[in-house]
This record gives sequence, structure tokens and C-alpha cells, in this order.
Amino acid sequence: MSQQEQGNEALARRFHMDIFQQGKLEVADEILASDFVWRNPIIPPELQRGPESVKKIASEIIDAMPDRQITHDDTIAKGDKVMIRWTLIGTAKRELFSISPSDKPASIIGFDLFRISSEGKKIVEMWQQFSSGKWS
Repeated sequence: MSQQEQGNEALARRFHMDIFQQGKLEVADEILASDFVWRNPIIPPELQRGPESVKKIASEIIDAMPDRQITHDDTIAKGDKVMIRWTLIGTAKRELFSISPSDKPASIIGFDLFRISSEGKKIVEMWQQFSSGKWS
């Protein structure tokens, strides 16, 4: 793996671990391009662009699932792209992505494909798919 690919992988990991796991919302301004695009069909169109939208979504997830734990199951970096297969486990205190509130932990599994700017300093866009459940 090239040095640039290693840097791209570290940047993509920060998206999940700094912003969504640790709740450091200000990191969105640091690692996302101002015209960042989040490509996911369930994300409302008004929340698919820019660091501010990511902060709003992260805040909702952090609030709804305060005990969340994100795990990176696989990571592949090639050129300007990084793919991460992840699992999020936590107890939903209120409705979150069609998961009803419960006292029992829920699992969300997904894939994120990030595209990093040619300078390798900002995430430009992300394609995402996820669902509730567990791999069998």
C-alpha cells in the first residue's frame, strides 16, 4: 500500500471513529471537503451535502444511541478510494433508521466507499449502504 493510500485510509477511519464514535463533530470541518456529498438513498436530500449535514446526522445518532460501538471489520484502500465494512452495535433510546427504541442492543452493518481528494487531505464523497441485523 502506498503512503498516499495509507493516509487516505487513516482519513476515512477518522470519519467513523472521531466524528461518530467519539462525538468530535468539529472533525467534520477538518476532514470533509466543503462540497462533500453523502450518497445514501435513505439520507434526506437536504442532509446529503457538506460538513454541517454530517454533524447533524452524527448528533442524531449519538443522541439516539449513546452506548454505540463502531467496529471496522474490513478496510481496503486503493488509489483515491477507501472501502470500509463496519458494524455499529448499540441500544436505541429512540427511533433510529427504522430501529425501534429498546433495552436490547441492535446491530447495524454497512459498507462505506470514500473518495479522497487528489491532494489526499479531504473526503470528497461517500457512497453508503447499511441495514439492521447481523451477518450469519
